[in-house]
Amino acid sequence: MATTEKVSRPRPKLDEKELKAAEKDLKAKYPQIIVGTLKNAEAVEGPHANKRTVEIKCAHKGCDATRRVATSDLKQVTMCEEHTRQARLERRREARRERAAAAPAKKAAKKAEKTAITRKPR
Repeated sequence: MATTEKVSRPRPKLDEKELKAAEKDLKAKYPQIIVGTLKNAEAVEGPHANKRTVEIKCAHKGCDATRRVATSDLKQVTMCEEHTRQARLERRREARRERAAAAPAKKAAKKAEKTAITRKPR
């Protein structure tokens, strides 16, 4: 069985004028973008090597950290990596608390249902 490697195609390279226009459009939609940081795919190394990237300012209050992200990720990414990790941990903790609080109520409901079914009328 032959395996095929997925080859990603880089986006077309834009000149300065086109980059500024694209950045203006992105800035209108995503206010966390830092103006003047949009780069073509070839100008970036690392995990975003075949994508256009832009720097964003962390949306967390009091944080001035920046983060380079792919333009395709702008809809999802709003904070620096540190605050993103903290937010994920807090969401997980909250979900565990909610599950723990709901567990006794579920047990009581299940027990009441079971006893209602097994009881015989007098």
